[in-house]
Amino acid sequence: MNSGTGDDSCQLLGPISLLIQTLMGVAAISGLLLKRRYEVPKRRWRVWFFDISKQVFGSLIIHFLNLGISILKQRKAHFLMVLDDDPGGDQCDWYFLNLLMDTTVGTLVLWFVLGLLEEGLRRLGVQNIESGNYYPSRDSSRETEEGPPIRNEPLFSAFGKQLLIFVCGLSIMKFCVFLILTYFEVVATWFAELVLGWSDNWPNFQVFLVMFVFPILLNFFQCFCIDNIIKLHPRNLSTSELENFEEGPILYSPGLQNASHTKAMYGST
Repeated sequence: MNSGTGDDSCQLLGPISLLIQTLMGVAAISGLLLKRRYEVPKRRWRVWFFDISKQVFGSLIIHFLNLGISILKQRKAHFLMVLDDDPGGDQCDWYFLNLLMDTTVGTLVLWFVLGLLEEGLRRLGVQNIESGNYYPSRDSSRETEEGPPIRNEPLFSAFGKQLLIFVCGLSIMKFCVFLILTYFEVVATWFAELVLGWSDNWPNFQVFLVMFVFPILLNFFQCFCIDNIIKLHPRNLSTSELENFEEGPILYSPGLQNASHTKAMYGST
């Protein structure tokens, strides 16, 4: 592919690129909204917003890291081409490779790392770190004596802790992906050339492919997977878990037992 830095090469920071990135962000949020519409049990809007905020914040960090890595890799490739005629790869090559690795291998690494971080912090006695659970736990005897519990407000501190854990997990994942791409750089650039080389003569179209078409397909897959990783999966009938979901559908969610007891404890609106 073109490895120069002139106007005929793929540039990720041009006006067309920024417009495409904005459209991509809107499309990703729309996909997550559609996912929530059909999920069972259905998260409360504030809980869903907390969960999605983690992904949005993390995606922004990863996006700009990928941009930075792609630009630096392209400049390195251009420098090597001057020295020894090594074609390297352009910005779109490296952005595509980082995106592909983040949304496939990176998702598995993230799932594993988040599990380790959460388990380690739980053993250290850190509270409110169960991913997707933002409500404080309550004494069960108080619930029995006083009837259906009064709904708590979600803890922003719980969201802050979980966001920090998520960002740490993303950072570790990104470091692992960077090491893999660096170690297998020759194979990676060859693969990018194989997939994107045909579009070298149309740099704006190449940006559209790399910044919109591929991200739409890959990010939808990744967002769906990560949303399932970081959302709360109710495993028992504790009130702190149930409060994260809208009333009604959760009572019939597969995997939850003793629905009649749940309904009596949870109350109705």
